[in-house]
Amino acid sequence: MKSALLLVSLLAAALPAQVQVTSPNIPGSVNVSPPFPSGIGRYQQWYSAASLQGTILAPMRFELAEFFAGSPPTTQQAQIDCEIFMAHGKASGVTGSFSANYDSPPVLVKPRALVPLAAGTLGQMVIALPFATRFTWDRQRPLLLEIRVYGNSLNNQPFTYNFRGSTTSLGTTSRVYAGGSPQATSGTVLQGVGLVTRFTARPGAVVPFGTGCAGEGGVVPTGSIAQVPSPGITWTHQLTGAASQRWAVWVIGDTNQSPYPVDATELLGYGPSGCMLRTNPLHLEPLMTVGGGAGSGVATLPVTLPGTGGYVGASVFTQWFVLDPLAPNGVLSTTAANWSVVAPVGG
Repeated sequence: MKSALLLVSLLAAALPAQVQVTSPNIPGSVNVSPPFPSGIGRYQQWYSAASLQGTILAPMRFELAEFFAGSPPTTQQAQIDCEIFMAHGKASGVTGSFSANYDSPPVLVKPRALVPLAAGTLGQMVIALPFATRFTWDRQRPLLLEIRVYGNSLNNQPFTYNFRGSTTSLGTTSRVYAGGSPQATSGTVLQGVGLVTRFTARPGAVVPFGTGCAGEGGVVPTGSIAQVPSPGITWTHQLTGAASQRWAVWVIGDTNQSPYPVDATELLGYGPSGCMLRTNPLHLEPLMTVGGGAGSGVATLPVTLPGTGGYVGASVFTQWFVLDPLAPNGVLSTTAANWSVVAPVGG
C-alpha cells in the first residue's frame, strides 16, 4: 500500500512531544481559594477555547493540570481527597447547574485519591494532578475542569490557603462552586474568576468532524479509527453501515481548510447533493464492502505507519465514500470525516 509512504511526505511539520499552556495567562494575580482548601465541595472551572488555541495548534490529549501558590507565602500542607473530571464546555460559559455545563460526556481523568498540597511561595507550583486517563480536546470548544473534593487530612475542614488566580478574566475563565457535598447539583457562579492553571497536553488524537450522507436504505455510514496514530503501529480504519457489495473509497488529505468542504457529486459531474468531501484527496484507496444488505456493508483498511518519529504531532484528515446507486442521491454516500493527530512512539 502506498498510504504509509504518502504519510511520510504529508507529515513533515512535527510538534513537540508535550505542550504546556496556562489559562488564564495574566501578568499579575489575586488570591482565590476554592476548591482545594475549602473542605468538601464540588467545583467546575471553564476555560475559553481562545485562551488555549494560541499554544495548542491541533487537537491534543490533556494529561496533567497544575496549580500555583498565591501570596503571602504559606506553610500549610495537606492531603486532598479528590477526583477530577474533564469535558468540553458550553460556548456560553457555566451556569449554576453543574450537569448543564457539559458539552460532551465528562471523562474521569483522575480517580478519587489523596493528592498532596504543598506549602509554597507566590507562583510556585503546589499541587499537580497527573491524569490516569487522558482527555482529548477538540480545539474547537471551551474546556471544563471539574474537581470533586471529598475531604482532607485536616479533619475535612476548610483551611486558609491562597492560590494564584484571577477575578478579572471575563470571557476567559469562570467557575461554579458548591461547598458541603462533592455531588452537589448546583452552585454559585462567578464570572471571570478562576484558578491559574497550567495544563500539559500530549499530541495524538482522533476527532470526528462534519456529517455523513445517507446511502441505501437511508443509512448513514460511519468511518471509525481503532487507535490514535503513532509511529510503527498498524493504524486500522473501518467503514460500517454502508451498502454491501459496493466499491468504497478511503480518502486521506492534509487539510480541511478552504476550499473544503466541497460537494462530492458535483465533482463527479452530477448535480449538488450536500454529500461533502471534507479534505483534499491526496490519496485514494478503493475497497469492496462485504455484508448482507442495506446498512450492513463493512470494509477494513490497515495502514502501516513508519517507525520513525519525525512526524509526531502532524495532522491528517480521512473520510470514506461509497459508490451507491441506491443512495437517495443515486450516486454515493459518505461518512463524517476524522481529524487525526500523530502521537509519540508508544501512543
